[in-house]
Amino acid sequence: MVSVDDAVLAALRQCLTDDDPGVREAAAESLERLDTLGRLEDLLPTLDSPDPAAVIRSLHVLADLGHEQALAGLIRAFRNPRPDLRATAVRLLGERRDARAVGPLMEMLDDPSVDVRILAVEALGHFGDRRLTDVLLAQLGDPNPELRGKVIETLERLTDPKARDALLPLLQDPDAGIRRRAARALGRLEAGAEPGEFTQGRVNSPGSSIDGQF
Repeated sequence: MVSVDDAVLAALRQCLTDDDPGVREAAAESLERLDTLGRLEDLLPTLDSPDPAAVIRSLHVLADLGHEQALAGLIRAFRNPRPDLRATAVRLLGERRDARAVGPLMEMLDDPSVDVRILAVEALGHFGDRRLTDVLLAQLGDPNPELRGKVIETLERLTDPKARDALLPLLQDPDAGIRRRAARALGRLEAGAEPGEFTQGRVNSPGSSIDGQF
């Protein structure tokens, strides 16, 4: 079981009687989170439950925790035989924007389910790191137009000029949606737009552990 400092618990419990209702609410939320953290060892086995609803509930709880075991639990769900559960784990892990997840998410680009692959592209886009450009460009060869469209949208958000040469041929793609997305992305790349505000997040901060994922 993950240990929780008794002094912290005691201090938070005292806050439950604070005069300010906001303090009481914050303390209650923290105590609930720490209680869940303390029960991680009981929670992780539910990922192997035959009940998909139970697995999804556990994945959402794990996604709310920053503990390393919680992260490992989400990554473990990538091996679930059900594509909908793998998709849920991929989406939640991407939303966490934890640089430790970049490698596992890149591996999900080879998942047999196109829905999972699409979510993996979207999840990697949350990191806003141009070092992912080459990884994403490789997905433009996927036969699924929805996935290729998601790749183009993600490349547009990264605004990496390196993507221009790969996007130009897509202006002649048989799929009108691909042509439209490629045209929009190329316009932004040529305009020299800077990466969106999401690129200033966790993975680009000093000391980020994204280095070495590539």
